[in-house]
Formats: sequence, structure tokens, C-alpha cells
Amino acid sequence: MSFLTYWKIDECSAYYDRLQLSGWCHVPGEKIVSVDARFRDGYVCRLQSFGIASPDVDAYCGPGAAHVRFSEWLSLPTDVAGTPFELLCWLEDGRCVIGQDALTNAAWGDAYYQSWENFIVHLGNIPSGAVLEIGSRARSAITRSHRIPKHLEYVGLDIMAGPNVDIVGDAHELSRVLGERRFVAAFSTSVFEHLAMPWKVVLELNRILAPGALVYTASHQTFPLHEIPWDFFRFSQYSWRALFNADTGYEVLEAVVGEPARVHARRTSDVTRDLYHSPAWLGSACLARKTSDTALSWPVSLATVTQQTYPTATLSTPPTTNRT
Repeated sequence: MSFLTYWKIDECSAYYDRLQLSGWCHVPGEKIVSVDARFRDGYVCRLQSFGIASPDVDAYCGPGAAHVRFSEWLSLPTDVAGTPFELLCWLEDGRCVIGQDALTNAAWGDAYYQSWENFIVHLGNIPSGAVLEIGSRARSAITRSHRIPKHLEYVGLDIMAGPNVDIVGDAHELSRVLGERRFVAAFSTSVFEHLAMPWKVVLELNRILAPGALVYTASHQTFPLHEIPWDFFRFSQYSWRALFNADTGYEVLEAVVGEPARVHARRTSDVTRDLYHSPAWLGSACLARKTSDTALSWPVSLATVTQQTYPTATLSTPPTTNRT
């Protein structure tokens, strides 16, 4: 057995006991006669649709890749649909070429995930200073401090004490909590949707960032309610420039969406019948740079906006929208 080099999972959406699986696989110089999807505990499904015309793959991979696509619904046990799997590509001579970790493969090339990697590259070019993470508490054992270059100081801030938290404080009051300290970068993941006034946090960030500092923000364009009642907003790729702009003291370097999704109504009507065909994305991210100080302010206290306290028992955001 050997590992498959040319392959891509385009969709692997689980719906109860079915999995919508589409993509392509190609072995240069060889003919694939059949493809299986192998799930945990050895559960295997033969892909009956393999061999669909694939002119796009043929143009990318060259001769022999003109019919290497697949797209079909697989019927699976409910405890198997949505779990990790791999592709088994069987060649004419009986050899098997394996495409491992198909869920990771499906995320390759996703702009949302790549935006985080772009931020890390930018951090590597900053000679010194401190990097602030807003919402650093290790919920579901997820932390990102290890991704920050070692020559930079990491500071974790969260509204609640816990693992990976250096400072407890409200992001709406950053300048009061952090004083005159200046950071060379700040970032947050799956936090902005939980901010009652994200525009105020953007202004507060400006006050604690050094000139030219970077801000990376990742949130959701589409996602179910979670961490209720502290779930306030969703962001498209077009939202970020309403927050990070010349008047608030920033320029946007990159604004993207990723982690494609489908939305459907539980009560289908003429209005919602084709909803699942419309574009939707679980992730939305922005990379911005501080270009100037700002004279803007938002003198509204958190208590004015909500009387609720942040939930201590929460529904965690699934790991697919976080970075490791």
C-alpha cells in the first residue's frame, strides 16, 4: 500500500444516517478501478459514482484524470456518519493507494483556515513585543499560545479565570484593564460573536495597540446559537470593514469566509425550498493593521446593554472552527 498524492474531498456533509460525499482522486500513470470510503471500526462503503467526468482535474493533473470525480449519498449507521474516514483507491493490479485523514484534506485550501496561517507568518516578521489573545481560556482544552513565535511574549485575556488566562477582564474595557501597555498584535477566535458591542472593542483595541500592530479576528458568518444568552452577532466578509476602517484607525489586509456550509429550514416553503443552494460559511476572518490612533469613543457600559452574566456552563464551539 502507498499514500495517495492527488486527491481532494470537496464535500463530506453528514445528515443523520447519510453522508453527502464528493471529490476526486487520481494516481498518475495508473488506472483506479474502484474507490472505497473506510470509516472507523473498519466500516467500508464502495463509491458507485467514481468515474464522473472531471475536465478541471484533467487540466490540473494531466492525462489520465479526465474521469476521476465522485459525488453521491452514502447510507451509514448514525454513529459513523460524520466521523473520520479515508479513501481506498484500488488499482488494476490489485494494489491499494490510500488517501488518509479525509476530514483534514477537505479543509485544505480553505481561506478561513489559511487566514490564521497568514497571521502567524506576519507575526514571525515582528522583531519583538507582546501579543494579546482575547478569549484565551482553554475551553474544550483548545489553546493557541503555542503557535505564537517564541521571540514574542504571549498574554492571554479572558472574561473568566481559567487555564491559559493571564489577565481576567472585559474586552469592552481593554484600555482600563491593560492601562498604557502597547501590544504589537492581538487576536481572537470565536469571540466577536459573543461581544455585546464589538465596535467598542475595536476602539479599545486601538488604544492598547502600538502603531502598525496587527489584529486577527475570526468569528462566524453562519452558526447556531451557542453560549446563550451571550450570543449577539454574525459576520460576513463584508462586515469587517465596517469595524476596521480609517476612522477607527485601521486598514484591512484580508477579509475572508470559509468552512462552507448549507442552511435548510425545518419547515420548507416556497421561500426556503432552495435555501440550501445559497452560499453559507461557518467561518469569517479578518486581518487588519493599526494605521493611526482614533478620536472615536463609545461611552456605553456593558451593564446598559445586558444584565446577563457570562454563562459558566456553556455549549462549546466545535473544534472544526478553531485552530490548533
